[in-house]
Amino acid sequence: MTTIIRKSFKRELFLCFLVVALVPLVITGCFLVSVLKARLSKDYEEKTQAQLVSVEARMTGTFDAMEKVAEEILADPVIVDGITQTDSWLKNKAYKRLYEKTQDLREIAWFHVYDAQGICSLSTSPQGVAGELPAYWGLLKVARTHSQDMILRRASWEQGADAPCLQGARAILDENEECVGFVVVDMTETHFETILSGAYDEQNGIAVLDSFWEDVYSTKAAKEASLAQTLRTRWMAGEDLRQTTDGITFYIAPITRTGLYIILGREPVFTQDVTNMTAGVIMIMAVCSLFLCVLAAGVMSDYLTTPVKKLAKAMARVEEGDLDVQIKSGRKDELGQLSASFDGMTRQIKENLELQVKQQKELNDSNIAMMQAQLNPHFLYNTLDTIKWVAKAHHVPELATLASGLARILRTSISEAPFISLSEEVSLVCAYMDIQKIRFDGNFSYDVELPLELEECRVPKMIIQPIVENAILHGLKEREDGHIFLNIYEEEAVLYVDVYDDGCGMDEEILSLLRERNREKLKGHIGFYNVDTIIRLHYGMQYGLYAENQPGGGTKVRITLPVAAGNLM
Repeated sequence: MTTIIRKSFKRELFLCFLVVALVPLVITGCFLVSVLKARLSKDYEEKTQAQLVSVEARMTGTFDAMEKVAEEILADPVIVDGITQTDSWLKNKAYKRLYEKTQDLREIAWFHVYDAQGICSLSTSPQGVAGELPAYWGLLKVARTHSQDMILRRASWEQGADAPCLQGARAILDENEECVGFVVVDMTETHFETILSGAYDEQNGIAVLDSFWEDVYSTKAAKEASLAQTLRTRWMAGEDLRQTTDGITFYIAPITRTGLYIILGREPVFTQDVTNMTAGVIMIMAVCSLFLCVLAAGVMSDYLTTPVKKLAKAMARVEEGDLDVQIKSGRKDELGQLSASFDGMTRQIKENLELQVKQQKELNDSNIAMMQAQLNPHFLYNTLDTIKWVAKAHHVPELATLASGLARILRTSISEAPFISLSEEVSLVCAYMDIQKIRFDGNFSYDVELPLELEECRVPKMIIQPIVENAILHGLKEREDGHIFLNIYEEEAVLYVDVYDDGCGMDEEILSLLRERNREKLKGHIGFYNVDTIIRLHYGMQYGLYAENQPGGGTKVRITLPVAAGNLM
């Protein structure tokens, strides 16, 4: 798979775009979902806790109000006397007083007054007087036993939607602390709905359970979620009552001094449907990103590879030898700069080839000129060797010196080695100057300064002799006591060969022509040009021949060569 991708720049670019686009999208999507889920869960938990506190406060306030009203009823003699009255007027008076005491609570509870035998005498129920209650067991029995408290019990029978689901009872005592009756409070589902209205979210299930975790009141959502049954099962099994089951989280709060509990059951914020929808949105965004990656990869690859393809075709033409090819890209980016560099490279290669051809032609011309000047050196060398032995045989030392020196020069000139040591070059120059001293009857002298560490430095052969020859023939032509000084030294890896003469100096016109390095105009000084050309072709344009007149008279000609390069020859 990796090999297939790496064979195409477009596929590599597509993979890069895909990673850059999809990986942050998936990671960010999952992170945002997790953060949103945690944040919403926290907000919902805080909201649910606040609702639970609100419900508990309402229920506690309701029971406190009912207990207060029950105490007022107990303390009202008209109501207490009305329990056993048969006179209708006194009965109605007791009813009226009962209605007055309970007028603020009749929407959330029904109040009844029972006699000591459990027979209902007075009632605020719209259904009229309630039936009997057993006086010696159940609710009334507990109320008789705990005469100072309001006893609350889950109703143990079902008689329809208006049947009480919670009952409270308080014993009525006479002056002798004997029970003469009971105040009974009934609360139906309608009453609970009235009390809890607006205190909680309807999608949350709410239930009121007794101390045995039996259902006293449950909303529809709580019944569907079986809150009471679930908690009762956990209570009987000794499990944690608040743990989450089937995605429902339970919140529990006791109602103060009643033995009852309020239960809120909240379903998860992120249901499976919400999770599926979120995953679907992320998937759609991923598909859109995939399409955009394909489109962007195609556009960008064409944009980037087009100049590269042009460059590849141009390089193929250069390999075939076409140096006139030019890309001429109008782009200003790095690829445009690369195209411009390629154009400059081909131009430079073409110029360098032309320069090499020109330099080679100049080198060939110089070599041909020097070879032509040798006048069949093999014949001359053999002839001079014969003259040397004849001169020695006839005791003519000057002639022997001339022949010997000229033979050494010719022998070096006809050798195939283009480079010789600096000591050999200086030896040839000295031989040449000895010949010229004999020729000019000793009208000049010469000195040579060559450091020992430079003697083995390799230099092109016969580059100093033409300079010395020019100094003798032109610089000292009118002097009878001229002097030639050859000074050789090295500074910063550059070899300097200075040839001084104390003659008449050189015309400024000739110096100017030497600086221009024009072969055609240097007709009388072709040796200078040849030496300068050979040095430049071997070592570069920064080296060569330089000439200047001395302030006190005479001329200094300087040859510069690289020491390191010379030693490598």
